Amino acid sequence: MKIKEFFALLGGVLKDWRVIVTLVVMLFFMWAANFILTYKKRPRRNKKDKKAAAEAAPAKPAEEKKEEGKEEASEK
Repeated sequence: MKIKEFFALLGGVLKDWRVIVTLVVMLFFMWAANFILTYKKRPRRNKKDKKAAAEAAPAKPAEEKKEEGKEEASEK
């Protein structure tokens, strides 16, 4: 078998629809398996944790922020 014949045969095999479909299906299964193996589920946050976090850092009302800004401007 000559090199030209070999490359013609290889091109014919790679262009065949069955080879292309098999390649796509294999790639999909490999991607799915990799996703499943590396998936890490985030732990659920309890409602108590959210309330504790909100109480730990109380937000300032908008009016207090505006007044602080005016006081700082007048001091300069």
